[in-house]
Amino acid sequence: MAAPALRPVVVYGRRWCALTQMVRRYLDRSAIPYRYVDLDQHPEVHSQLAWMTGGRVVNPVVDIGGELVVQPSIGELQWALRRSGRR
Repeated sequence: MAAPALRPVVVYGRRWCALTQMVRRYLDRSAIPYRYVDLDQHPEVHSQLAWMTGGRVVNPVVDIGGELVVQPSIGELQWALRRSGRR
């Protein structure tokens, strides 16, 4: 029996944000595929994120298989990835 497909990782942030860059670098180095949404290029997404996070939208917001992690440290990101079965 094949393992169920993992839902995608999505990083919402801004190119100028150091924390967004740190998260993206970590995912790249760890060979974890993700989709990046630049909030400066897609401002309409901001209101959706505000609704999903209860109004707390700071850079970055990482959607890991449906679990939102707001402004995570590398340790928090690793923990969320492990919980989702990616690490």
